[in-house]
Amino acid sequence: MFKVALLLGSLRRPGNGIGIASWLTPVLREAFQDYRTAGTACTANTNVVFVDPTKPPLPLGPLVDGTHVPFDIRDPTKHPNPSVRDFATFVSSVDGFVVLSPEYNGSYPGELKNTFDHLYWEWRSKPVIVVTYGGGGGTRCAGLLRSLLGGSMKMRVAEEGVAIKLPRSHSGGTEKVPTEGPAPDWLEAYRPEVLKAVEELKRLIAAKA
Repeated sequence: MFKVALLLGSLRRPGNGIGIASWLTPVLREAFQDYRTAGTACTANTNVVFVDPTKPPLPLGPLVDGTHVPFDIRDPTKHPNPSVRDFATFVSSVDGFVVLSPEYNGSYPGELKNTFDHLYWEWRSKPVIVVTYGGGGGTRCAGLLRSLLGGSMKMRVAEEGVAIKLPRSHSGGTEKVPTEGPAPDWLEAYRPEVLKAVEELKRLIAAKA
């Protein structure tokens, strides 16, 4: 069985991120069970896992151990910090990622960057979709994330991505995307874009298998 992880880049509770993730997780599961689409020979039997950054082993905290850099450690079981070791083992077991990130001040959250910075070899060559959200769709964040993941992290970034524009009621108001019940119509409208991006992720996973 293959494994795809949805990695949420926001720790905010309550927040729009956890609501969008609650909608996105079953959409991804349904997409990977669609036998009519590309890459099914290798990806139809896929487990989609939601990675909550507020639950162990995340968040990993600041990089304070100066005895090594992540580049020095190729074996995920050799990380000295137990939480980092657990997360490294998990990342190594994943075949593809969907990174869901808000745009904060024109970029991605520091905690998301911190999550990537704790590891190096575990991310290398992993296929990934970038999904962002914000008042403008998080497009500036998406560009920076693509540069980080495809550059320094050496991941295989899908050309297709999703930029979810939050309505004013959610980006600057008090409303948040619900974690239960039907998704708002404006969010459900992004389902076709998600499915299109998943098709590319399937091909990238199948090519790596």
